[in-house]
Amino acid sequence: MRRAFAIPLLLILSAGPVVPAHAHKGHERNEAVETPAAEPGNASVATAPAVTQPEETEAPSSSAFERLLDWLGRLHPSVVHFPLAFLPAALFTAVIGRRRAGFDEATRFLILAGGLTAPVAMLLGWLDGGWSLWDRDQIMTVHRWLGTAIGVGGLGLVAWVLARPSHVRGNAMLAVLVVMTAAILVQGWHGGALIHGVDHLAW
Repeated sequence: MRRAFAIPLLLILSAGPVVPAHAHKGHERNEAVETPAAEPGNASVATAPAVTQPEETEAPSSSAFERLLDWLGRLHPSVVHFPLAFLPAALFTAVIGRRRAGFDEATRFLILAGGLTAPVAMLLGWLDGGWSLWDRDQIMTVHRWLGTAIGVGGLGLVAWVLARPSHVRGNAMLAVLVVMTAAILVQGWHGGALIHGVDHLAW
Protein backbone atom coordinates (compact mmCIF):
# COMPACT_ATOMS: atom_id res chain seq x y z
CA MET A 1 0.00 0.00 0.00
CA ARG A 2 2.83 2.37 0.85
CA ARG A 3 4.55 1.54 -2.43
CA ALA A 4 1.36 2.45 -4.33
CA PHE A 5 1.49 6.00 -2.91
CA ALA A 6 5.28 6.34 -3.07
CA ILE A 7 5.66 5.73 -6.80
CA PRO A 8 3.35 8.58 -7.97
CA LEU A 9 4.89 10.91 -5.37
CA LEU A 10 8.38 10.26 -6.72
CA LEU A 11 7.20 10.92 -10.27
CA ILE A 12 5.71 14.32 -9.32
CA LEU A 13 8.80 15.47 -7.44
CA SER A 14 11.14 14.42 -10.25
CA ALA A 15 9.13 16.32 -12.91
CA GLY A 16 10.04 19.78 -11.50
CA PRO A 17 8.14 23.03 -12.04
CA VAL A 18 6.10 23.31 -15.20
CA VAL A 19 6.82 26.50 -17.19
CA PRO A 20 4.31 27.64 -19.82
CA ALA A 21 5.55 27.63 -23.37
CA HIS A 22 4.83 31.30 -24.02
CA ALA A 23 7.19 32.37 -21.27
CA HIS A 24 10.16 31.31 -23.37
CA LYS A 25 9.30 33.61 -26.29
CA GLY A 26 11.68 36.50 -26.79
CA HIS A 27 10.45 40.06 -26.52
CA GLU A 28 10.49 42.14 -29.65
CA ARG A 29 12.47 45.31 -29.41
CA ASN A 30 11.81 48.42 -31.44
CA GLU A 31 15.09 49.71 -32.67
CA ALA A 32 15.18 53.35 -33.37
CA VAL A 33 16.58 54.04 -36.78
CA GLU A 34 18.59 57.20 -36.85
CA THR A 35 18.26 59.16 -40.01
CA PRO A 36 21.46 60.86 -40.93
CA ALA A 37 21.17 64.57 -41.34
CA ALA A 38 21.03 65.64 -44.91
CA GLU A 39 24.16 67.32 -45.99
CA PRO A 40 23.69 70.70 -47.46
CA GLY A 41 24.02 70.63 -51.20
CA ASN A 42 25.54 73.14 -53.46
CA ALA A 43 22.18 74.27 -54.81
CA SER A 44 22.26 77.90 -55.69
CA VAL A 45 19.48 80.21 -54.52
CA ALA A 46 17.79 81.95 -57.42
CA THR A 47 17.17 85.57 -56.79
CA ALA A 48 14.00 87.01 -58.29
CA PRO A 49 14.48 90.13 -60.33
CA ALA A 50 13.29 93.29 -58.67
CA VAL A 51 9.84 94.33 -59.83
CA THR A 52 9.20 98.00 -60.04
CA GLN A 53 5.69 98.92 -58.92
CA PRO A 54 3.90 101.64 -60.80
CA GLU A 55 3.42 104.84 -58.95
CA GLU A 56 -0.02 105.24 -57.42
CA THR A 57 -2.00 108.10 -58.81
CA GLU A 58 -4.09 109.98 -56.31
CA ALA A 59 -7.83 109.97 -56.95
CA PRO A 60 -9.29 113.41 -57.48
CA SER A 61 -10.71 114.70 -54.24
CA SER A 62 -14.48 115.14 -54.16
CA SER A 63 -16.01 118.49 -53.45
CA ALA A 64 -17.70 119.40 -50.19
CA PHE A 65 -21.10 119.21 -51.87
CA GLU A 66 -20.44 115.65 -53.10
CA ARG A 67 -19.30 114.58 -49.65
CA LEU A 68 -22.47 116.12 -48.21
CA LEU A 69 -24.67 114.15 -50.60
CA ASP A 70 -22.79 110.96 -49.78
CA TRP A 71 -23.22 111.59 -46.05
CA LEU A 72 -26.94 112.30 -46.46
CA GLY A 73 -27.37 109.07 -48.40
CA ARG A 74 -25.94 107.13 -45.49
CA LEU A 75 -28.82 108.40 -43.34
CA HIS A 76 -31.31 106.40 -45.42
CA PRO A 77 -31.27 103.26 -43.19
CA SER A 78 -32.10 105.44 -40.18
CA VAL A 79 -34.75 107.73 -41.67
CA VAL A 80 -36.61 104.90 -43.38
CA HIS A 81 -37.87 103.67 -40.00
CA PHE A 82 -40.17 106.70 -39.61
CA PRO A 83 -42.59 105.95 -42.47
CA LEU A 84 -42.24 102.25 -41.66
CA ALA A 85 -43.70 103.01 -38.23
CA PHE A 86 -46.09 105.92 -38.88
CA LEU A 87 -48.10 104.56 -41.81
CA PRO A 88 -48.92 101.11 -40.34
CA ALA A 89 -49.78 102.88 -37.08
CA ALA A 90 -52.09 105.18 -39.05
CA LEU A 91 -53.83 102.11 -40.48
CA PHE A 92 -54.28 100.64 -37.01
CA THR A 93 -55.68 103.91 -35.65
CA ALA A 94 -57.99 104.31 -38.63
CA VAL A 95 -59.40 100.81 -38.11
CA ILE A 96 -60.12 101.15 -34.40
CA GLY A 97 -61.32 104.75 -34.78
CA ARG A 98 -63.76 104.32 -37.65
CA ARG A 99 -66.74 104.86 -35.34
CA ARG A 100 -64.94 106.99 -32.79
CA ALA A 101 -64.41 110.63 -33.68
CA GLY A 102 -61.81 110.99 -30.95
CA PHE A 103 -59.27 109.04 -33.05
CA ASP A 104 -59.47 111.40 -36.03
CA GLU A 105 -56.74 113.73 -34.82
CA ALA A 106 -54.37 110.85 -34.05
CA THR A 107 -55.04 109.28 -37.46
CA ARG A 108 -54.42 112.56 -39.27
CA PHE A 109 -51.18 113.13 -37.36
CA LEU A 110 -49.86 109.65 -38.17
CA ILE A 111 -50.78 109.98 -41.84
CA LEU A 112 -49.10 113.37 -42.10
CA ALA A 113 -45.99 112.17 -40.24
CA GLY A 114 -45.67 109.04 -42.37
CA GLY A 115 -46.54 110.84 -45.59
CA LEU A 116 -43.92 113.55 -45.02
CA THR A 117 -41.10 111.24 -43.96
CA ALA A 118 -41.71 108.76 -46.80
CA PRO A 119 -40.45 111.08 -49.59
CA VAL A 120 -37.48 112.09 -47.41
CA ALA A 121 -36.51 108.43 -47.02
CA MET A 122 -37.06 107.98 -50.76
CA LEU A 123 -34.72 110.84 -51.65
CA LEU A 124 -32.04 109.62 -49.25
CA GLY A 125 -32.38 106.17 -50.77
CA TRP A 126 -31.62 107.57 -54.22
CA LEU A 127 -28.57 109.34 -52.81
CA ASP A 128 -27.43 106.12 -51.18
CA GLY A 129 -28.08 103.80 -54.12
CA GLY A 130 -27.01 106.14 -56.90
CA TRP A 131 -28.97 107.77 -59.69
CA SER A 132 -29.50 104.68 -61.80
CA LEU A 133 -32.81 103.78 -63.39
CA TRP A 134 -31.95 100.07 -63.59
CA ASP A 135 -29.64 97.91 -61.49
CA ARG A 136 -27.97 94.59 -62.18
CA ASP A 137 -29.45 93.27 -58.96
CA GLN A 138 -33.18 92.73 -59.42
CA ILE A 139 -33.80 93.09 -55.68
CA MET A 140 -32.15 96.51 -55.75
CA THR A 141 -34.29 97.55 -58.71
CA VAL A 142 -37.52 96.53 -56.97
CA HIS A 143 -36.39 98.20 -53.76
CA ARG A 144 -35.56 101.41 -55.59
CA TRP A 145 -38.83 101.78 -57.48
CA LEU A 146 -41.12 100.44 -54.78
CA GLY A 147 -39.58 102.94 -52.39
CA THR A 148 -40.16 105.67 -54.95
CA ALA A 149 -43.83 104.66 -55.22
CA ILE A 150 -44.19 104.73 -51.42
CA GLY A 151 -42.61 108.19 -51.27
CA VAL A 152 -44.91 109.57 -53.96
CA GLY A 153 -47.89 107.86 -52.32
CA GLY A 154 -46.97 109.46 -49.02
CA LEU A 155 -47.08 112.92 -50.60
CA GLY A 156 -50.47 112.07 -52.06
CA LEU A 157 -51.76 111.08 -48.62
CA VAL A 158 -50.53 114.37 -47.16
CA ALA A 159 -52.33 116.38 -49.84
CA TRP A 160 -55.49 114.31 -49.37
CA VAL A 161 -55.61 114.71 -45.59
CA LEU A 162 -54.94 118.44 -45.78
CA ALA A 163 -57.65 118.92 -48.39
CA ARG A 164 -60.24 116.55 -46.85
CA PRO A 165 -59.53 116.08 -43.13
CA SER A 166 -62.82 114.27 -42.52
CA HIS A 167 -61.91 111.50 -44.99
CA VAL A 168 -59.62 109.80 -42.48
CA ARG A 169 -62.56 107.61 -41.42
CA GLY A 170 -63.68 106.78 -44.95
CA ASN A 171 -63.40 103.46 -46.74
CA ALA A 172 -61.18 104.92 -49.46
CA MET A 173 -58.61 106.15 -46.94
CA LEU A 174 -58.68 102.79 -45.19
CA ALA A 175 -58.06 100.97 -48.48
CA VAL A 176 -55.14 103.24 -49.39
CA LEU A 177 -53.56 102.73 -45.97
CA VAL A 178 -53.88 98.95 -46.39
CA VAL A 179 -52.08 99.16 -49.75
CA MET A 180 -49.37 101.42 -48.33
CA THR A 181 -48.80 99.12 -45.36
CA ALA A 182 -48.54 96.07 -47.61
CA ALA A 183 -46.07 97.90 -49.85
CA ILE A 184 -44.02 98.87 -46.79
CA LEU A 185 -43.85 95.24 -45.65
CA VAL A 186 -42.64 94.13 -49.09
CA GLN A 187 -40.19 97.02 -49.18
CA GLY A 188 -38.83 96.07 -45.77
CA TRP A 189 -38.15 92.53 -46.96
CA HIS A 190 -36.23 93.80 -49.99
CA GLY A 191 -34.20 96.16 -47.81
CA GLY A 192 -33.31 93.31 -45.47
CA ALA A 193 -32.40 91.09 -48.43
CA LEU A 194 -29.95 93.71 -49.71
CA ILE A 195 -28.13 93.77 -46.36
CA HIS A 196 -28.50 90.24 -44.97
CA GLY A 197 -29.33 88.14 -48.05
CA VAL A 198 -32.56 86.75 -49.46
CA ASP A 199 -32.78 84.07 -46.75
CA HIS A 200 -32.62 86.53 -43.84
CA LEU A 201 -36.11 85.46 -42.72
CA ALA A 202 -35.53 81.73 -43.25
CA TRP A 203 -36.87 79.61 -40.42
